[in-house]
Formats: sequence, C-alpha cells, structure tokens
Amino acid sequence: MVDTILLETLARGAAIGGFAVTGLALVLDRRVTPARWVGGLFFACAIAHVVEGYRQGGAAAAFPIVCVLSVATTGLFWALAYALFTDERRFSLHRLWPAVGLVALWLLARSMPLTICRPFWLAFNLASVGLVTHALLVIWRGWRGDLVDQRRQLRGPVMIAAAGYILLLSVRDMAWIGGLPGLPAASLLQALALAALAAAASIALLRAEPLLVVVPATDEAAPSPPVAALDLTPADRLVLARLANAMDDDEVWRGEDLSISALAALVGAPEHRLRRLINGVLGHRNFADYVNGRRIAAAKLALAAPDLALKSISTIAYDLGFASLGPFNRAFRAATGVTPTEWRVANTPPPARLRLVETSDPSPKADKTA
Repeated sequence: MVDTILLETLARGAAIGGFAVTGLALVLDRRVTPARWVGGLFFACAIAHVVEGYRQGGAAAAFPIVCVLSVATTGLFWALAYALFTDERRFSLHRLWPAVGLVALWLLARSMPLTICRPFWLAFNLASVGLVTHALLVIWRGWRGDLVDQRRQLRGPVMIAAAGYILLLSVRDMAWIGGLPGLPAASLLQALALAALAAAASIALLRAEPLLVVVPATDEAAPSPPVAALDLTPADRLVLARLANAMDDDEVWRGEDLSISALAALVGAPEHRLRRLINGVLGHRNFADYVNGRRIAAAKLALAAPDLALKSISTIAYDLGFASLGPFNRAFRAATGVTPTEWRVANTPPPARLRLVETSDPSPKADKTA
C-alpha cells in the first residue's frame, strides 16, 4: 500500500525545488526587467503556497507569513502575466495592488466569526477567479501579435495550466462555502498537481528564459537587439526590402486595422517568415509595439511642429492609425514617459515674435483720380 503522507511530502518537496530553481534563475539574472522581480516574487509565494497546503506539519499555524504569501500568489500570477507577455518597459507598483487586495480580503474573511464568514470567503474566491480570468485574457489577447515563437508556445501549456489550477482551488473553496463535500485525498492531489506545474515551469521557462527576459526597448527607434543572428536567404532579403518599402514609403502603419497577417499578405510572404524576420532581424518582440513605434515617432514630430499647434491631439492620433485617444495616450506615455500634451508643451518651439518697424517713408495715399 502506498504511504500517502510520504508521497505527498515528496511531491511537495519536488514542487518547492522546481519553483525555487526557476525563481532564482530569474532573480539572479543581471538584466533589470519587470519579469525578473515579479517572477521572483511569484515563485517565492508559490513556494509558500506549497508549504501552506501541507496540513500534516501545521506550517500555516506556525508561520502566519506563509499563509499571507500563499494568498498573494494569485495576484502575483496576474502581475507576472503582464510582465512576461506584454513587454512592459518598467515595473509599475500598481501591479501589486491586486495581490495586496486579495490579502486584505483574506484577512477580513479570516477575522470574521464562523457564522457570518462565508459571504466574505465567497467574495475572496470570486476576486481570485476574476484576476485569473483577466490574466487569461491578457495572455490570449496578445497571442496573435507575439513575434517571439518560444513565448507564443508558452502562452498555452504553462500559464493556462497554472490558471486552471488556481481556478480549481477556487472551485474547491467555493464548494466548502456552499457546504458541499470536499474531494477525497484533496491534499495529495494538490501536491501532485503542484509538482507537475513546477516541473513544467522549470523546463519551459528556463529553456526559453533568454528569450523571455530581455531588456525592453526604451526608444521606438532603437529596439532590443536580436537574440541570434539569422542566416538571411535571398527570399528573406526580398521580404525585408518589401517590408521597408511598405513601412517607410507607403506608410501602411497608418492603417487602423493593420495586422501581422495583413502585412504578410501585403509583402507577399508567409506569416511565420515575417514574424521571424521582424523579431530576429529588426529586434521587435511584439507586432503592436513594432507598428506603434512608427506611429509614436510621427506623433512626436507632429506634436512639436509649430504649424500644427492648432491640430487637436485626438485628430493626430486618428491620422496615425489609432482607433481612439485612450490607446494613443497609453502607447505614447509608455514610449516617452509623458503624456502627449506634456510633450507638446515641452517640445514645441515658441513662435517668432512679431514687432512693428517704423520707417520714414510716408504711407502711400490712395489714388483719388481713379
């Protein structure tokens, strides 16, 4: 007969080892990126979650901080989804607020008497499900425009598996809230699932880590250097020449509905080849950032032009291919660190001062003989 306690202990130990190795690989990387710090925090909280679930040793009662870190795991998963899959240029502290909010909800529900605590636990679990669902939307929404093949392949197997695990935990907890019976050997099943997730995360993230964790470009004119040099064939050079003509001369980036598939059809190349060239040769990791780089560069010139000072910012945004003012403002601020209005004020040269010059010549008189 299998010793379930020993099996669970081994599974949780394997999960802790896998999460620790992956987290350390991110933290010890010398490149300062959002994924480095968020990933380190996430895997530290994941280790706490593994320990907290081990009821045999009473770790939750002995170390309350373990429970707090475990609760924050879902919020940090949401933040990690943004850091890994949206190429954020800098770490934003507001990404930590969901984790802080979950901990606050958990503390509130935990402090309530047993007779009235169930609604608060329901709110906590609904918030967890909402965060995971939104993280899945972030992962899915950016799949089409992702130019890094290894990262595109990770969107499904690792992150969605982790999200499914968190959703299953929420369903389990909500079953307890509703007074339904729990799953048999739930603790052992959780340990085995965590061990599998840790192994998958270690294999996938460590193998693809050099491509995942890079320093994003701070200037749209100077993207991140390509990870590896590509051997360009004559067909690749032809596609690059057509791409340069479409972007530089025809300015197809001004089209509001421009997509990677539409651009591939325009230059007459397979979509996978165009992705590989834009990423490997031009150094861009995301199609939206590649296109928006041209738009933001043109927006800077338009906002700094004195003869366009009366042109509204929204009109400039529409002319450059943005569907609305909100995405334009977010893209412009992400690229420059300031709003379009602030950029216009700081970079538009003052108009030339006009002054009247008096002369000694008499003013011409009207011809009264006409």
